[in-house]
This record gives sequence, C-alpha cells and structure tokens, in this order.
Amino acid sequence: MLFLTTLGHAQNEAANWYFGNRGGLSFNFGYPVPITGALINTPEGCSSISDKLGNLQFYSDGITVWNRNNNVMLNGNNLLGDKSSTQSAMIIPKPNDENIYYLFTVDDRGGPNGLRYSEINMTLDNGLGGVTGTKNVLLANPVTEKITAIESSDGRSIWVISHKWNSNEFISYLVSDSGVNTTPVISAIGSYHEININNTIGYLKASPNREKIACVKSYENNETQVFDFDSTTGILSNPITISNYSSNDLGPYGCEFSPDSNLLYVSEIDRVNSTSRIHQYDLTQPNQTAIINSDIIIAEETNEQFGALQQALDGKIYVAVKGEEYLAMISEPNSLGSPANFELNGVYLNGNISEYGLPPFIQSYFFATNVFRNTCFGDSTEFSINTSTIIDSISWDFGDPSSGANNTSSDLNPTHVYSNPGDYVVTISIETEGEIQVVYRALTISEQPDSLILEPLLACEGDNGVTTYNLVSAIPNEIANNPNIGVTFYENLSDAENRLNALNNVTQYETVLSSNNLYVRLQNIFSADCFSISELELITALRPNIEETEDIFFCENSNDSSVTIDVGVLEGPLSDYNFLWLESLETTPEITVQNQGSYTVRITPTSTITSGNLDGCFAERVVTVSSSSIATITDINVFNESNITILNSGSGDYEYALDDINGPYQNNPNFLNLEAGVHTVFVRDKNNCGIAQDSVAIIGFPKVFTPNGDGDNDIWQVQGLSKQFQPKSEIFIFDRYGKLLKQIQPTGTGWDGTFNGSPVSTGGYWFSVKLEDGTVYKGHFTLLR
Repeated sequence: MLFLTTLGHAQNEAANWYFGNRGGLSFNFGYPVPITGALINTPEGCSSISDKLGNLQFYSDGITVWNRNNNVMLNGNNLLGDKSSTQSAMIIPKPNDENIYYLFTVDDRGGPNGLRYSEINMTLDNGLGGVTGTKNVLLANPVTEKITAIESSDGRSIWVISHKWNSNEFISYLVSDSGVNTTPVISAIGSYHEININNTIGYLKASPNREKIACVKSYENNETQVFDFDSTTGILSNPITISNYSSNDLGPYGCEFSPDSNLLYVSEIDRVNSTSRIHQYDLTQPNQTAIINSDIIIAEETNEQFGALQQALDGKIYVAVKGEEYLAMISEPNSLGSPANFELNGVYLNGNISEYGLPPFIQSYFFATNVFRNTCFGDSTEFSINTSTIIDSISWDFGDPSSGANNTSSDLNPTHVYSNPGDYVVTISIETEGEIQVVYRALTISEQPDSLILEPLLACEGDNGVTTYNLVSAIPNEIANNPNIGVTFYENLSDAENRLNALNNVTQYETVLSSNNLYVRLQNIFSADCFSISELELITALRPNIEETEDIFFCENSNDSSVTIDVGVLEGPLSDYNFLWLESLETTPEITVQNQGSYTVRITPTSTITSGNLDGCFAERVVTVSSSSIATITDINVFNESNITILNSGSGDYEYALDDINGPYQNNPNFLNLEAGVHTVFVRDKNNCGIAQDSVAIIGFPKVFTPNGDGDNDIWQVQGLSKQFQPKSEIFIFDRYGKLLKQIQPTGTGWDGTFNGSPVSTGGYWFSVKLEDGTVYKGHFTLLR
C-alpha cells in the first residue's frame, strides 16, 4: 500500500523563533537574522509559529500569547503553563485548517496544572487571532516538563507526546482534522520519572524521520533514553539508556537529533564546576554499549551554561547559552566529531539575551531541510536529501516549466539551472519501502550582488593611537540603501566567506593599525548562497606629534608687555605643516600677543590635505598666556625672636630665599630659627619677571664674652642693630650692684670689658637696651677671663 505525505511548505512554519529575554530570530532568508520588538521574557519554555509562507502568527511562554504585532492576543492571558517549565508551550496547527492552532502547555515540576491545551482561531481580532472558549483543557496531571510533536504516518495528523510524573508512561495525543483526541496512547516503557521534582526537568525530542524519541532527565535521575517510535500507532518501544554524565546539577538538559536522524546531541550543565558540554552520540551503532562508547564531547566551555538545542531550517543546530547575547551553533550536525563544527558565538541576538530555552517545533518540519544550495541566478543549483533510510526511488520537479524537459529529474542528487530569478516550489517524491512521501520546498533564485571596487577609507589617528572609522561611508549609497542587500564587515576573508564574527559597530570601528584590510560581504537577503566579497583598505593618517599645551607669561613690570608664542617642536621642517591660529586666523608658525588668554593653533600635515582632504586630521596646541610681575615686599614680620615671615604682593607666582640671591629658593615665605643679625631676603618671580629683596634684623644678645685679647669674642655688642636698623638705640652695661660701667653705641665696636681703662673682673654683668621704637630689653651675660 502506498501512503501519500503532503507537507506543503511546512518548513516555513518554523521560520520565526521567539525565546529568552526578548530574543528573536528569523530564518526566512535561509540564515538567522535577529528580530527586535519581542515582549517574551522567559527563563526556559517558549513556542512560536509562522504560516506556510514564513509570516509570524503568534508566540507564547505558556502563560501569555502575543500576536504578530507583539501585543497580547485576544483572550491570550492566564494560560496554565509555566515559563520556568523546560518545554512550557508547544504550538500545533490543526491539519487541513489554516486558521486553527492548538497551544499545548506544561506546568513546571509536576505542578497541579499538568498538560493542557487551548484553541486559537486566527480569524478573530481582524486576523490577529484570539484564544477561543476552548481554553486550558486538562489532558493529564501530573506530568514532567516535557513535550514534543511529530507527524504521523498518514502525513496529515500530528502526534503530541509528553510523559507522566511518578510514572514510566509516555502519553501520545493525536491531533487530526477532527481536533485533539483527548484519549492518549500510553507507552509504559523506560525509567520511572519520580522522587525529586527537579527530576521533571529536561527536553523531549522526536527525530525528523519520525523513527526515534529522545527523553532527557536532569538532576538525580540524570540520563537520556532513546526509544523507537511508531508514527502509525504513537507507541514508544526498545529503550536505550545513556547515563555517562559527570554532573547531576543540572546534568543533561537539552537534546536534538541531526537532520539525518543518525546522531543525537545532548547538552550537559555542570554548575558545580562551572562547565558545560555538548555530547554527540552515534545512533547507528548496533547496541546500547556501542552508542554510549560513541560519545564525543564536541564542545566544553567554562563559565557558560548550554541549554536547549534546536534544529533550524538551515539544517544547523542552535544552542541556547544562558545570559549571553548570542546562540552557539553546530553548523555541520550530520558530521561525526569535530567536523560537526561547534561555534560558541554562532549568531548574535542584537543585544537581546538567550536563557535556557528555545522554541520546539513539530520535528518532521526538519525532514529534508537544506535540500538545495547555490541558489543565485546563473548558478547550477544542487539538490540533495539527508535521510537515514534507504531511498528506493526519487523524482524532482524543480517548479521551472520554462526550462522544458530539464524541469524534472530522477537523480538522487540532481542539478538545475533556473531560467529566471524568482520564487519556485520544488516537489520531491520519495519512495521508501513501498511508501511514497511527497515533500514541497520553497526556493528563491536570487540575483548575486556584484563585488565592489572600493577606494581606501581614510581616517585620522585618534586618542591613544586608536583610529575610528565609519565603515558604512565606504559603501556606495545605491548599495547601502538597497533593502534587499545586507552589508556586513569582517576582519578576515575566511570569516567573510563563512559568515562568522561579523563586526558589530560598523559606524565606529576602532583599530590601532596604521594600515588594515577588511572584507565586505554583500548578501542578497533572499538567498544565503548569493553574496559577493570585496576588500576594503583602511588607512590611518597620523596626527602631528606635538606639545599639546604650554604656559607663557609676560612681565607687567617690563617696558614691553607683548609676548611671542609659537607652534612648539615638530617632527620635520615647518614646511611639512599648515598652521591656523583659531583666535586671530593667522597662518604663521608664531604670533605676537599682548593680552592674557588661551591661544589655539591647529597644525595639519600638508600630506593629509593632498591625500583625501581628511576633515579633522590635525592636532591642536593650546598656549595659555598669563601676566606676572616682580614682587613688592610689603613687610617682614619677626616673631619668637628668631623667626620671620615675608609679606609681599604682586600678580606672579613667587618663591623665597635668604641671604643668597642664588638660593636655594623655597615656596614657603617662613624662615625659622635664624641667627641674630641682619639678613637679606629675596623674593623671586617663578616666571622670570625679577627678584625683589629687603633686609631684616634679628636682635640678639651674647650670653658670654671673653675679652682676653686673643681676637676671638673680645667685644660684647647687641646683634642686629646697625646704621640701617635703629642706630639711635641706647645700650647700658651695669655691674651686679647696678653701677653703670659703660654706655655703648649701636654702630660702635661694643664693650671691651674695661671700666675707666682697667679690666673688670670675671663675673656676671647686666645690660639694658632701649630701641628707637621704645622697646626695652634687659638681661645679663657672663664675662670670662
């Protein structure tokens, strides 16, 4: 008996993904493009659906449903899923009805809301859809956090599969033209899901070829079981248990089959050691032991948490990376080991955040994905089928009747050159073991953008040697403004060819290299195959190496108060530069100014003017002109008999010295513990406007003198008095009985220790000093012979 399977563009229903914290991707162009505007914010479960043409219909976190305009759908609140459930939501189109969808929801951790479904009618709310009165219909309770879906063998109906909690029973519900059959097919097979409610966590997935089911259990029950699946009866059988995981926190979490259904990928989270891994198992091995031994760790990262794995329409598997602005990617998932090509930064989410979950879809959407390549007009388009079963026969209708007899082929991997650019529907009829499956795939033949001959992009060196370029300015307007051409920039050719590590900030791209080549990929957004790569040279014009600031002073006490300022020291002759003083618009290397203020000269190398007229490729030097003056000493205060403070006025910046005009100078005007006598103070302007000086007397009285004629300390005299300082002071010397022995003059030689020409005896003597200002000092001293 022959069965006819009609998928009718079905793969496009998985074209739009909504997940994580406002994350979104569109696969309508054959490769992922970030979507903005999503309102979803879910740590795990999510689901989204598009129509057969790839137009978003709605999306959900299991609690709320949002329509295509990112508004809450009519009656779209208060569904009984839970967004912390691993697979909180799953959307199933009603077979043969383009307007009706069923949204299945799953509670978290075996909660009381269990497995339910709600009906959505897209004719409501002017075509934006609404949840009907068939809402939150209970199917089973309690259940684990798992749900998957796969096409049945009749080619129309869909099996929706979940698992009970505290049980080993899988429950399969058939969604057909008649709606949801609420009586499940029960498969009591495999391990019990029980004990700790965290063991409800983990993904459930069907293989694209409808032959396998993989079930992941996290935490203490950490294992993955793989079952055979009968798409006619909905029954699971023949469990294979994989439990070679090193962590049970979380342990295994997400899973996905390769497009050819031969390989199984499982993510493992080891939160104890801050590590995540992705395991690859070869399901073509003959038994459980061989499958376990086939395990290859294709990715292991520290400080990352790998969550869900989900195949996309481009034939690649994408991996949720918690808390990151990208999804990881397995770009060749049919390949064993490292050729599977894991990329941690697989696709950028345009600033939105991945969490643990990705949206699940009916897994048969991904049967015969990525069947063609080389889809540019003029290419020989290649067709192939990835399937794990042996194909008895195949026929292709390329949907291009203008090509005549070349429009069909019975080759397994044919080629076809399309007659015109445009949209085509390829019909593939596959016969396997007496069953014919008909698959329709939409194909767009697109124009290939011409490569560009780009002029070098010049920019001026920025601060710290970093040069900033606006890369977009190098692209002709007719290309940059063409909505059908995507323009991306890469730092090496290999990345440009493979669409890896595209530069994000293309309007402010920074580099420290004086010469650098980038690569520009022009991508026809309707075809991943249609692109060109052009080379863009970046040239950095170096700014002049200058003294950026200088302070100049002119002296107010000078006869000429003008000052000449200049451009400072430059590399090379002055003729290599152009100068512009911004205040006066003079263009000479030096100018004369008479006023205080800041003067800015813009210095531009003549070479940058002739090599592209670079705006702003200059350096600016600021010369600050201030006035200064010689100091005026207004007073010198004497305190504590041996300390002085110099008081001065003036507009300069001053420093001070004592008794030597050459210094040393100090910033402090105080001098302490000075010897008695006359001292000269000097006040010097730091800006070279002159030195002011004055004298100060420190009055002192010797305690001992020895008039023995040896020429050393033979005379007693008051120190600090002179012809300049209080010359009319009165000085009297007395013996201990108060007898006046001598009156001496401040400007004289002093007392020689005699009275009426005869030496006085050793002993103590008294003095009285009356200064001109009326100050009186009295004290005593010792005469020694």
